Amino acid sequence: MAVTAFELLYKPGSAVVDPRQAALQALSSAALEIGLDKLAGGLPVHINFPAELLVDVPQLPFPPERVVVDVREESLAEPKAVVGLQGLRARGHATSLDGYSRPAGDAALLTGFNSVKLHISKREPDELTRLVKELSSRGMKLVAAGVETVEQFERCISLGFEGFQGDFLQHPQTFRAKRVPSNKLSTLRLVASLQNENFAIGEVERLLSQDISMSYHVLRCINSSFYNLPRKVDSIRQAIIILGVEQLRQLCTLLCLQGLDDRPPSLFVHALTRARLCEQLGKMGGVKDAGPFFMTGLFSLLNALVGIPTEKIVEELPLAPAISRALVSGEGDMGSALQCTRAYERAAWTHVIYRDVAPHLIRAAYVDAVFWAEQARTLIAA
Repeated sequence: MAVTAFELLYKPGSAVVDPRQAALQALSSAALEIGLDKLAGGLPVHINFPAELLVDVPQLPFPPERVVVDVREESLAEPKAVVGLQGLRARGHATSLDGYSRPAGDAALLTGFNSVKLHISKREPDELTRLVKELSSRGMKLVAAGVETVEQFERCISLGFEGFQGDFLQHPQTFRAKRVPSNKLSTLRLVASLQNENFAIGEVERLLSQDISMSYHVLRCINSSFYNLPRKVDSIRQAIIILGVEQLRQLCTLLCLQGLDDRPPSLFVHALTRARLCEQLGKMGGVKDAGPFFMTGLFSLLNALVGIPTEKIVEELPLAPAISRALVSGEGDMGSALQCTRAYERAAWTHVIYRDVAPHLIRAAYVDAVFWAEQARTLIAA
């Protein structure tokens, strides 16, 4: 459950476009306009090279070890595309075959590929088992695509897959517990309490002081180089006054997530990205206090983080009614921001809408959210 790479997707609009130009535009935007480090940290990025691009590959503006060339099986029907693929390998690019349906024994198709991606939803169970056995015998690294549930993930492990792609991490396993575990509930309640914009400093101080672990970590983080304050902070009251409401909420939220140490780190980063984007949407929409938007985004993944249905979590936490409605039924302004965020995650561009915020501003907010979430992860991991 560790992230080993990202896939860079581009989706042309309804108009007919040149596949080669679309791929190049996606690559140049990611590498030059946004930056691969901002999008994917130090991890490699997979991107599909259509046959039109393989036939005529220009010099690319990034180190070859950063980009894995994904090739769909049908693209290899073009001899010139095969020659172009060989040239990319010679430059140092790893390559991955997206899809495999050739007859058994057709080893020529697999020559030179580092991995093969199989879309599990498009295969019958017996066919999938046969393909895995056949490809594994040739030493191929197998990646399962379209893994939507934890149960599918576990089955793919048993079959012999080594890589997994899909949104299965966002879905909780079969529910057994009826309540949030008590050791997590107190911290979640504290974070939920902070979303009240009319809170009193004395009340927050009392809540934080009751949680010794949280108090210690708040003071340790605020005195770290991340905040770079001119003098040491040695009391919770000082921390509240110096940080302010918004940063205190976020810091406590990060520390709360750190306590859920039995879940994959990538899920925490995803939750933080979603929270930050919802918060940014609220600000761009003109709300006075975007803190509840942040909480809405964050708590929208608590079902996967703690393994409890969202409705049950909402019952046990002191959330504002507007946040509860946004989480359970997607209602209200915060619900709209959350729906916009989820649509962006799925690249469902026609649904990436929030009030009258321009699409390019939503995109900029998303890139900021990805970068912020990664920085926040390094803060609590220090």
